[in-house]
Amino acid sequence: MAKGFAIHNAITDHGGVVPSTQSRSSQMGNLFVRAGDGHMCPKCRCWSIVIKSHDHVIFDGKPVAYVGDKLSCGATIQPQQSHVVGESGGGGGSSSNNSKRTPKFDEQLQLADDSSINSLFKYIGYKLQVGSNLHEGLLDSEGKTQRVTSEKAEEITNIEFFFKEKIPYFYELDQDK
Repeated sequence: MAKGFAIHNAITDHGGVVPSTQSRSSQMGNLFVRAGDGHMCPKCRCWSIVIKSHDHVIFDGKPVAYVGDKLSCGATIQPQQSHVVGESGGGGGSSSNNSKRTPKFDEQLQLADDSSINSLFKYIGYKLQVGSNLHEGLLDSEGKTQRVTSEKAEEITNIEFFFKEKIPYFYELDQDK
């Protein structure tokens, strides 16, 4: 079963809130919480950090935390939201017809760049393993992958970013404009 990523200000079952300690990696604008991020647990009254649970998705050298991951005090990260997209009907129509529609699961990853060199993104390729499907492509000008949809929730098990073409020099980036 697929699990959601823990995002900025993730809540715990101890009533705590875990902020993201980085500002570069996000999903649909929500910053990722990673192993080692911590908070003051209101129940245990101690500093508690997210414990590493995998090596599947790594950003800036640290694994991204998932919903259900544990913290050092024993708390568990709780779900905040899910990216489920349903279809909406246009005006009249039977409600029983709408209830038979299958929800679609929709994900898109964004590679954040603090230096604002967006023209570099078009040279970066990616491979994204979602369930048993491999998706490949180039990032768009905002550093985003193509949207990946499926009929059921599937785990992102592998992400690779690489230079697809020759790496440009900075003066060549200015010539592209």
